[in-house]
Amino acid sequence: MFNFCNLHIKYCFLIIVLLVFTSPVYSYGNKLVIAHRGASGYLPEHTLGAAVMAYASGADFLELDLVMTKDGHLIVLHDLTLNGTTDVEQVFPDRAGKDGKYHAVDFNLHEVKQLKVHERSSRRGTGQAFPDRFPIDSKIFGVPTLEEMILLVQGLAKSHGRKMGLYIEIKGHDFHRKHHLDPGFKLLEVLKKYGYKNNSDPIFIQSFDSDMLKYLRHELKTRIKLVQLLGENRWRLSDTDFSYLKTEEGMKEVSEYADGIGPWMNQLVTGVDFSGKAQITDLLKIARNNDLLIHPYTFRADRLPSYTSSFDELLDLFFQEVGVDGIFTDHPDQAVRYLEQNSSN
Repeated sequence: MFNFCNLHIKYCFLIIVLLVFTSPVYSYGNKLVIAHRGASGYLPEHTLGAAVMAYASGADFLELDLVMTKDGHLIVLHDLTLNGTTDVEQVFPDRAGKDGKYHAVDFNLHEVKQLKVHERSSRRGTGQAFPDRFPIDSKIFGVPTLEEMILLVQGLAKSHGRKMGLYIEIKGHDFHRKHHLDPGFKLLEVLKKYGYKNNSDPIFIQSFDSDMLKYLRHELKTRIKLVQLLGENRWRLSDTDFSYLKTEEGMKEVSEYADGIGPWMNQLVTGVDFSGKAQITDLLKIARNNDLLIHPYTFRADRLPSYTSSFDELLDLFFQEVGVDGIFTDHPDQAVRYLEQNSSN
């Protein structure tokens, strides 16, 4: 039987559910607020709690990263490894791979369900990545499956009357293939089970890997909206040539299999001039010329770019001056509040 929370975290869910049932149904035009890994600025990323808080905040979409377990289940996790956000090193101290990391694909679902999720740790290995967020030693959440997240989102839609869409990224397509797993096929199978299969359904699938998106569109024939994420080649996220995709020719190719792009915010704006006007790159015009949606990442109130002094100033720059269609944010409540206050602009 499905259970959203265990005894140790019911008090947390009670607080969040109270937030949900005192939240209005939001309406602020066609600008989207995409809750990046849930309301991850307040609760540990990719937990059921962060998802509920995203819903309570009025987010339009819930962003989920997916990896697979050894026995073929899709779990909600940003990294291919479990080290950064769970207590796997304490629970399974002898299960590290040859590289010293704990790859999710080396664990079955039963084992993953024994882990507790904590606030993301620093890449340096000491402390947490965002010091002023949820305490890293408060391990009260588990690792959810995709199906658990869907049941939660659809359950809230039924009980509260407002739908929140899903915005899903498949991580490590080639990595999983080497382990004889097909996350793309499995994802579409699960989504179909819960009624997500058409372009008009409240769901996007995104990837940094252009081959993955082409596979979904051309081989698996999905009609679900697809988004090409854009990184930098130096990040080595996939074999995709992002420098090429950002050209006129590359963006035209993207438009043949995707409905939008998800650029790094600095690929759209490099700063502001002496008068405070945004210095907008050619990427905006190139994407618009190909009728692509633009959903940049990642907007964080506690980690602002150097050219803005407040979160509202950053939102104003991208929503009003640049004119993006939506944003990925760790702080969906603040983005929703901004759009409510500026919806007539």
